[in-house]
Amino acid sequence: MSVRTNDQILHDRVNLPRLVKRLEKSVSEDDWSDSSQRDTWIKAQGTLQRIRHARLLLKNVEVDDHGTSPASEHRYQRLRATLDQVEAFVTEVEQKAAPSLKRPTPILPSIRAPMTKAADLEPIPVEATLIPTEDTTQSVPGANDLIPSSRTESLPSEPLVPPTLPTASSATSNITATPTILQNSRALQEELSEQLALMATQLRRNATHFSESLLKDKSVVETMQEKLEGNFDFMKKERIRLRDFRGKSGSTTCLVIMSILVVLVAFILMVLVIRVT
Repeated sequence: MSVRTNDQILHDRVNLPRLVKRLEKSVSEDDWSDSSQRDTWIKAQGTLQRIRHARLLLKNVEVDDHGTSPASEHRYQRLRATLDQVEAFVTEVEQKAAPSLKRPTPILPSIRAPMTKAADLEPIPVEATLIPTEDTTQSVPGANDLIPSSRTESLPSEPLVPPTLPTASSATSNITATPTILQNSRALQEELSEQLALMATQLRRNATHFSESLLKDKSVVETMQEKLEGNFDFMKKERIRLRDFRGKSGSTTCLVIMSILVVLVAFILMVLVIRVT
């Protein structure tokens, strides 16, 4: 729990009665039936939030008030009762004006099912090379079928490829596409590295400019501090002179007032003497 300062405690004590009075006034004076149902519900929600804040202030004030007196307890109970009444009224209004909850229309039935093509369902051919093997099921050739080794035909060097497999052109296109992808990736990496270098340079310039601005501002702040200190010393001297002048002028003011009174009395006596004689 954080330690609250004296300013925060005083702030809560001052704001709590004002907030409770404002809530009570809003409930008693405001007309909750003129506006629309949605506006009334929004207004009730805001008022409930302010009531929760007022209860939090009341709790903080009670916790911070260590030397609680009977008068304080009575005041806290009165504030709590007022908040209960206001909350009951606003809760009732909020329940009456609350909008009815409606389930949104589902959009899944309106989405059409994807159309599948027969070509998409065919298995992807896999490139393979069939290696010819000897067929052990064939019968052993006779003596008349034997061919001399000098006249034997060489076996075909090309691999036997089934007719359903793709031709060599597709493999060649895949091989030629790979360097293009590598070149694009390399170009993209070079472009990103150049951008990073430019950003680093700009960041270095900004840091240098910021440090120079700080140095300039520091000199200005120091100059203003010196001027303020000089003004403070001058104001202290002027205050002392003003105090001395006020002390001296007080006696002269009394002397002037006494002189005026003496002159008035002498004038009145002179007028009376002239009237009598």
